[in-house]
This record gives sequence, structure tokens and C-alpha cells, in this order.
Amino acid sequence: MTRTIGGSAREARDSATRWLTERAAALDANAVGDALMAGIDKATEARWEAAVERAAMLPGSVRPQKVKALTDMFARELATVGAATGAAAAAPAVGTGASLFAAAAELGWFTARSGDLILTMAALHGRKAPTLDERRAWVLAVLIFGSSAREGFTSAAKQLGLELEQPNSRVPLATLRAINGLFGNKLLRRYGTKRGAIALGTALPLGVGAVIGGTANYSAVKMLARNADRFFAKLPYSTIETTAIETSARDGR
Repeated sequence: MTRTIGGSAREARDSATRWLTERAAALDANAVGDALMAGIDKATEARWEAAVERAAMLPGSVRPQKVKALTDMFARELATVGAATGAAAAAPAVGTGASLFAAAAELGWFTARSGDLILTMAALHGRKAPTLDERRAWVLAVLIFGSSAREGFTSAAKQLGLELEQPNSRVPLATLRAINGLFGNKLLRRYGTKRGAIALGTALPLGVGAVIGGTANYSAVKMLARNADRFFAKLPYSTIETTAIETSARDGR
């Protein structure tokens, strides 16, 4: 009996692996990249004011309480949508193409809401009037590098000839834009691969996708919030110098 149960579990796992591998091969990397960037653009270009308002309305008298409230709010929301996406994939009338389309849409939507969470965390930490390029750098750094977002930002600046280890470090706007360029090149490989696997998991049939979508999103939001809180608690620079236009010759190309 033990061997039979074990064999059934292995067969189910192998079947799921084959299913995901086949669907991953069918995904267009350019389409995934476009979905990710669309989500980031949506959050960074037009949602800073909403993030500030959200931060101001969070319950709690001290920042840790507000951070917890923010984390719980987003975790519930994104877990619910992830589970719903997976449940839709289990419907008999939904074909593979439609399931993958829904997974890709969820990928873009999750990325946008992750950007909203990161920007709200920035507002909670007292960041004021950031430029679009600065907001984009924040979101990209946290999504790509996670708990090492500060180190990832510092390393990218160093590649461009800018040392950020000194107190009150200033980042020229042109250098910040170059940093965003470096981050953009890493987005699909570092963040998209991981999130894409979860998005594909939500498309698994027989209701498995609903479980994967819900639990993976919930855990991902908890981790994302911790990483963003850590990043903004000790931002790797002091200010953005918007009047500076020169960058180092080491532009990373």
C-alpha cells in the first residue's frame, strides 16, 4: 500500500511537472516581459498619490503597526485573486490557451499591486515627492533583489562609477536612469522567472492552481513587505540630484 501511494504521488508530481514544462515552452518571453513592465509602469507613473493616501489611512499609532496592517491588507487581496485565477483554470470550459492568458494577466496585475505596496511602504517611511525615475528604481530594486535590494542598488551604482557608501550620498538623475536601465535588463531573469512559474502554477487543472495561486501570493506579499520595509529603513542614498547630467563612462554597456 505504501508503495502504491508513493507511486501515485510521484506520478502526480511528474505529470504536473510535464504540464508546467509544456506550458512554459509555449510562453512568449517578450509577452511576459511586456506584462511585467506594464505592471511597473502602471504603479510608478500614476499611483504615488494613492500610495500616500493609503499610507495615511492605515490603522495604528506607530509605523510597525501600520506596516502590519498594510501587509495583511495586500496579502488577503492578492491571495484571493490568485486563488480565483486558479479556480477559473479548473473550470471544464476553460482551455489551456485561456488559462495561460489568465495567468499572464494575473502576472501583470500582481506586479502592479506589488508596486503599489512598495510605494505605500515608501510613504510610510516618510519619502516625499519622489521623481518617476526614483519610484521606478525603488520598485525594480525590491522586486529584483528582494531582501538584498539595498545591496543590489549600491552594486548597480558602483558599476556606473558611483560610490554610495559615504553618508549623504547623492545620485545624479542621469545615473539613476542608467541604474533603471540595468535593472530593466535583470527584471525578466531575476523576477520574471520566479513569478512566471507561480503564474503558470495557477493554471494547473483540477483545482491545484487555486491552491498554488492563493498560498503563493499570500507568502510572496508577506516577503515583499518585509523586503520593502528593510529597503526604505536604510535607503542607500540621501537625495537625487536632478540638475546633474553627467554619468561615468562606465555605463554598464
